[in-house]
Amino acid sequence: MFIARTTYTLRIFYAGDINRELYGFYMNHYIDSSGNKSMFMTSGMEPTSARSVLPCIDEPARKAIFKMSVVHDPLYTPWSNGEIERRETLSDGRIISYFTPTLQMSTFLLALIVAPTADFACLPDRVVGSKNTKSRVCGRTNILSQLTYADEVAYKTLEFFNTYFNIDYPLPKIEHFDVINFPGEAMENYGLLIYDDLGIFFDEKIVSSSIKQYITTLVVHEIAHQWLGNLVTPAWWNELWLKEGFATYMETMASSYVQPSLMLEEQVPVEMIFKFMEADSLPTSRPLSIESANLTDIIPLYDSISYYKGAAVIRMMSMILGARIFQEGLQLYVTALNFSSATEKDLWRYLNEAANNTINIQQVMDGWTRQAGYPVVEINRIYSTSDQEGVGSYMMISQKPFSLLPATNIERHPWWIPFKYFDRTFNQVNEILWFNNTSATLSITTSNSDWILANPDYLGIYRTKYDSQNFRLILNQLQSNHTHIPTASRAALIDDIFALSRAALANITDAYELIRYLKNETALVPWTIALAAMNQQELLLGAHDILADVQQYFLELILPIYDQIGWIPVNQSTEWLRALLQPNILSTVCRYGHQSCIDVARSLYQNWTMNPTLNPIPADLRLTVYCTVARTGSRSEFSFLWARLQNESIMSEASNLLEGLSCTQDPALILWFLNKHLENESIIRNQNLISSISKIARSPQANQVVWNWIRDNWPKLFSKWGKSGSGLKRIIDAVSSRFVTTRQRDEFKAFADTIVDKGKNQFLSYYFSKHQCHCI
Repeated sequence: MFIARTTYTLRIFYAGDINRELYGFYMNHYIDSSGNKSMFMTSGMEPTSARSVLPCIDEPARKAIFKMSVVHDPLYTPWSNGEIERRETLSDGRIISYFTPTLQMSTFLLALIVAPTADFACLPDRVVGSKNTKSRVCGRTNILSQLTYADEVAYKTLEFFNTYFNIDYPLPKIEHFDVINFPGEAMENYGLLIYDDLGIFFDEKIVSSSIKQYITTLVVHEIAHQWLGNLVTPAWWNELWLKEGFATYMETMASSYVQPSLMLEEQVPVEMIFKFMEADSLPTSRPLSIESANLTDIIPLYDSISYYKGAAVIRMMSMILGARIFQEGLQLYVTALNFSSATEKDLWRYLNEAANNTINIQQVMDGWTRQAGYPVVEINRIYSTSDQEGVGSYMMISQKPFSLLPATNIERHPWWIPFKYFDRTFNQVNEILWFNNTSATLSITTSNSDWILANPDYLGIYRTKYDSQNFRLILNQLQSNHTHIPTASRAALIDDIFALSRAALANITDAYELIRYLKNETALVPWTIALAAMNQQELLLGAHDILADVQQYFLELILPIYDQIGWIPVNQSTEWLRALLQPNILSTVCRYGHQSCIDVARSLYQNWTMNPTLNPIPADLRLTVYCTVARTGSRSEFSFLWARLQNESIMSEASNLLEGLSCTQDPALILWFLNKHLENESIIRNQNLISSISKIARSPQANQVVWNWIRDNWPKLFSKWGKSGSGLKRIIDAVSSRFVTTRQRDEFKAFADTIVDKGKNQFLSYYFSKHQCHCI
């Protein structure tokens, strides 16, 4: 019997395994400076792997102070959440290192690395803030010089968030550690942030512009978690977006301060908004905040809904309240709940307080967080019949749930939509018009000859459908001077019209007519959306006779920007967005079989083969060259790329080579390449296996080969990745993404029905419903 008001100490003696499965505390390997394979140990606890390491209440709201000590070989050094406060030498020569106690924190933030002292070290400390916090970046000694960019981003970001939240980072040190074979991109452990090798390694000679941007946003994301996720933790995984959505939103905001040259604010549509809209328009989507989440539900919550829809909803809140009030609300939130846990209702309460209760935030936001999906807003103008311009003009707006499956009957409560619009003269409603009914009528002063566009700067999360006359006015504007319409709105027009056509709410001919203006487009964001739409159209058409004509039409639209942008590397310091656009344009034109594009790619490849140890291909162009050569070349060229992969130690370059190899169209090579992924001692790194198979599966030429291979090798695949289901989900998603016929649908269903254990996460039902929407 326990006695009230008495403190008890429970001592548990236990033993745990050091595994090789990239979770908990696991063995890892690397190639040392002598070229030998060596071992070190790494941890990865999120979300529920701490229980495999030590007895604990492994739940995010259950916080405790942890005291860590490690017994290790004297040639090794341990790193953990705290600093080493003292060491003792044992009688057998081993060392026991004692770490300072952690802060009050969740179990999933526990971290430990034990690595050879000779091969692992840290860059010099950077001292940040009034508490003199030591910010440092660590990793293998032979790559430390390539970690300096991440080091610069890290300390600047820490300075930014100290000021933004008005609470200094609470630990005396923050380490960013580069490892090989990490279960994810990075982990925000208090005091010891761990990154996959791709996450913080940067060398401008071999790493592309897109990877530099990725490194920037990833470091910002993980540091943002020190406040939103670590200091204040979601009470349970069912509201994971309270940390992942926030950290994703902060990527853009803080990066704009740390690296303004990246122009991330302009990239919001492609880096945030459009990344979740397809998944959220299927009947298999889910609310941001779900009612409950048992252990088998947790892994699937790490998806585009939690990260990108969560970020978009937070961005919408910030724009509604204004940046200053939103910041004050977050400061109240992290101050009141530091070292504790929170729910979304806590967030609403403190944002309301900052706004002096001038808006009922919970009422507005419940529709966005408590139900799946988003609306389509239809705008139908009633044009004036008066001789006086703008007199007697109205705009009827209505909302309904948007679904990519036209036959799906979706019931949702109306969303509170923050509605804004503007016209050709940029006369717009400055105040937000709150729209919570199924329909409403607004009086407008816009001339009959002027267009209207809704949702400037992507304030709200919805698609827009215009009446035919207004749509024609927009088309005319795009053809005459597309720059008169803001960049984000041009991207939204492209994305919306193709999505509306898939949902049978618009004619596909309207979509093809709208993109005719692309011959004059030069901006990254509209082109990124357009290229994705073109890929989707090719997928839907499959082997249809009209596909070749459609591809020729797309090629004619792309060739003007291809001729402008060329193959000469773009100056990143002055044209960052163009540097990001160039490889996408080149790879698409080469994929469409444009001979001059293929010739340049093959010429660059031939120059490399003259001296294989010194690759002269510019970093931004390498993937395009590798893919083009693998697609159009012979087996000897495939073998050359494979040989380079065998000797490649740089993660970003290995990823380029893997993706390039996936472009081969030779069925025998495709099958050989797939089998290499299942070898016990595969040269393909563990964390690359799933993504590599998925890229092969998405290739139109390889898709059927991969589908047959999956069915033939299902027991092996399930044995390797069936435990959580997350890896298999990605593979099945990739292969089924190209299923567009009823025959393929029936094959998939028959295959799913033969599987006895479909996995605890029921992922096969998700993918079956998803590929239904592609069938024509």
